[in-house]
Amino acid sequence: MKTTRRSQCLRAAVAVPLVMAVLAACGGESGGTGEDSGGTAEEGAAAAGDGAAGVPEDCRDAFPQALGPADLSELALLPEGFPSPPVEATLCITAETIGGAQETASYASRATEDEILAGYESALAAYGAAREQDGIGRPIVTATSGDVVIQVTPQDGGFALAFAR
Repeated sequence: MKTTRRSQCLRAAVAVPLVMAVLAACGGESGGTGEDSGGTAEEGAAAAGDGAAGVPEDCRDAFPQALGPADLSELALLPEGFPSPPVEATLCITAETIGGAQETASYASRATEDEILAGYESALAAYGAAREQDGIGRPIVTATSGDVVIQVTPQDGGFALAFAR
């Protein structure tokens, strides 16, 4: 399959915000000082077991960095009429880069990688969907809506949708 310069740029552009979102979410509450928060071990275990407020139970294994409820309406790059996931999935995280040039929506799902990719190839057919490989050889689906490039990347326990200008 031919890789276009645009899809190469998308791969690079999408990788950075995903890593930034994970690093920001994993920053913790201690402010990075390394000091003990003063809570007991039982309080810490209870907090870890409860997860973040408003995060669906399905998200906790696939996206432990989820800090609160996700909302697709926060994504300005999401094309109007964008289809719902073609597989059973739970929205876990929405994020954007500073300036909003790139946004992501991450879903937990028990669907297989092939079910996710085949489902989005079909669901995004109107957007010119194509199965390709990302910069490290993982299978992805890419599509375009106007000036927004869309990338679907399966991962353990779910998938991520990335939108970039």
